[in-house]
Amino acid sequence: MFHRLSTWILGVALLGMAGCSDDGETVDACVDGKAKKVSEKELSKLLKDGAYRGMCDLMENRVSFGDGYVQSIVQKNPDGSVKAIGVTVDQAAMDTLPMLPNLPTNDGQTCWDTNNDGVTDPEKECNGGHERVLWFPKMKDVPFQWIMFNWQGRGHGPIGAFDKGHFDLHFFMQDFVKRNFIRTGPCGVYTDCNDYAKAIKDPPAPFYPTGFENQKGVSARMGNHLADIAESPFNGEPFTQAFVYGAYDGHITYFETVVEGGFAKSKPAEDCRVIKAPPAMEVSGLYPTRYCFRYREDRGDYLMTLEDFEYRTAPN
Repeated sequence: MFHRLSTWILGVALLGMAGCSDDGETVDACVDGKAKKVSEKELSKLLKDGAYRGMCDLMENRVSFGDGYVQSIVQKNPDGSVKAIGVTVDQAAMDTLPMLPNLPTNDGQTCWDTNNDGVTDPEKECNGGHERVLWFPKMKDVPFQWIMFNWQGRGHGPIGAFDKGHFDLHFFMQDFVKRNFIRTGPCGVYTDCNDYAKAIKDPPAPFYPTGFENQKGVSARMGNHLADIAESPFNGEPFTQAFVYGAYDGHITYFETVVEGGFAKSKPAEDCRVIKAPPAMEVSGLYPTRYCFRYREDRGDYLMTLEDFEYRTAPN
């Protein structure tokens, strides 16, 4: 009897301890601009005073987009190291994305008169969708300097892959001015033919990402694209998110994340995926290991990031 009673008491005690453990669980939150660990109960109260779930956003550039805005952000770990970089899109912008038939599908920044008739057709002779350039601060050991954010209202090639409306986020390591020297012309996607020839050069081993295919899809003011054809949407899986490397003249020049518009508007709480890294990086530094999309209900915005940075040492 005593043994059975002791067992019963022990079970009740363990249940009580488990309950206490649940009450004591904490989550990351940004409170008065500082990262803190708080309980869910505390957070529910703090939300009313402007706190929000997750790491603190250090705001950088904010530019208008539709009736709202897009802005670059940096998130840092408690030790001050970079946790994530990316952009947020507010609800007003998401509700007023430029769409056919009422608005043009691009803002005319990358165009070429392909038929030489003296007139550039904005729907047939332009590329790039609607573009915004946003900057990051100088970050120790982080090579990304700025981001080219594009909304492609009707998508683009390859057909069956990226032909739905989507966001392209180009996280550039290449200097902004050098990017602008990738000129427009008749080759590739409105690219100067000499620049096209430079763009399609493969990065040499070990800097070429394993499993990625040179698409030779060169765009002016951007560069070439290397895609993992084993991943969605190239393998027939639904187009939600994807990751692409950008290249120019034998170098990886940007990391690109692609987010399908319908997927974004479905407001997933979190969707993070692993970045398949090349065997080595050409320049030593901190590089992301995941790319993520989050709808933040308490902030009413859409967050797209590169995150969880790890140091890579370049070979001698």
